Amino acid sequence: MSQSLRLPRSAGAVSMTPGSRLHPYAQIAAKYWAFVLAAAVVAALVGYGLSQLATPGYSARSTLYFSIGYGNSGSDLNQGGSYAQGQMLSFAELATSERVLQPVIDDLELDLTSAELAGLVDVTTPANTVVLDITATSSDPELAASIANGVAQHLTDAVSDVAPRDEDGRSTVAVRTVQSADTPTVPVSPNTRVNVVAAILIGLIGSVLVIAIIRALDTRVRDESGVAAAGALPVLARLRAEPVGGATEASETATAEDYRRLAATLDAVEVPGASRTAKRAHVFVVAAVLDGAAESAGAVATRAAAGLAHAASDAGRSVALLRATDHATLTDGLGEGVTIETLASAGAVRASIATSHDLVIIAAPETAVSASSLVLGRAATGVVLLADTRQTHVGELRETVAQLQTAGARVVGTAISGLPGARRGLLAMRQGVSRGSAVSLPVLEHHEA
Repeated sequence: MSQSLRLPRSAGAVSMTPGSRLHPYAQIAAKYWAFVLAAAVVAALVGYGLSQLATPGYSARSTLYFSIGYGNSGSDLNQGGSYAQGQMLSFAELATSERVLQPVIDDLELDLTSAELAGLVDVTTPANTVVLDITATSSDPELAASIANGVAQHLTDAVSDVAPRDEDGRSTVAVRTVQSADTPTVPVSPNTRVNVVAAILIGLIGSVLVIAIIRALDTRVRDESGVAAAGALPVLARLRAEPVGGATEASETATAEDYRRLAATLDAVEVPGASRTAKRAHVFVVAAVLDGAAESAGAVATRAAAGLAHAASDAGRSVALLRATDHATLTDGLGEGVTIETLASAGAVRASIATSHDLVIIAAPETAVSASSLVLGRAATGVVLLADTRQTHVGELRETVAQLQTAGARVVGTAISGLPGARRGLLAMRQGVSRGSAVSLPVLEHHEA
């Protein structure tokens, strides 16, 4: 019969961190900020470099004013102004026609077609005005000014030719040059500042998306969501990876706190079948879910079991530690008075052991789905799974939970191990156990029957 695991707030699974309330992409940016920052810097350098390599472009602008050249009364002038406004789009189209651009090509002796020259000319007219702006762009500033002035001149001639005429044969539309194009001195392109800012944004967004895609394709158990997907909840603790070298006193304290949290959590688990008066120990199997790529699952489980045993012992609990003989290096030499017993069968814990201790910890000798681990798990209060963030995949953890449950073992939860961070607490505990100076834990040695 399955039982729910009710934990006190202080001893439960790891609480939500402030970063977990952020948007998933914001969490990625915060977690991998160094990579995101590096991508933004590289993108900024690329944007700046491309801007420096690009050929600068210069723009020159000339402005024309259109009016109706007939009428003396206010009504005539008003009608003439409305007519001119209505014709501004037509005049703009005329400015980029072959009739206007071909004479400009001939005058400046350009090796361009009228269509190619039209791509260098931009004609705009502000709304509700009779003003026409002609802007020419070129890598040669003098040529840009010459094109703008040439288009303005020949557009004036073309309008005079195509506009309606009065009774005297004069054009009814008058065109005046308001501003002639001057030779520009500052390039309008490339805009280095805009390009660098755009490159930084692309670098930031692109790096976050790349990380998100990689994380989506990576099926390793990274956090609580991976454990939940495998059906191995709750998360009992988050255990840091062992350091390569060097440590501070604070890191040792933090590591010890990881195991104290795990010990306090397991202390809240109900023992199936135990009466209120009879004393019966909590018996937990610590088993690793590993593919064997880095080191044996038995060694990983033994180290974690040793850390858990010391944390529970420091809290005043009477602890018995059971481990396999082929992984005995972590708990050898416990000092005088230590009881070492050999079990005839790995599938049973003697009643005397269960009644004389508060907590019995069994380090699984192999992977969590090995035959010995399944037998041990069925005989214990429950199984604590170790999911290494560097090796354990969600599918492996899901399969492990299913096999344990099928075998009749109770999975009480998962401890996420292998988290980054230099921690020497577990290393110090291991050294203390080897020297027999930390605490004296009864160690029960077992052999496979």
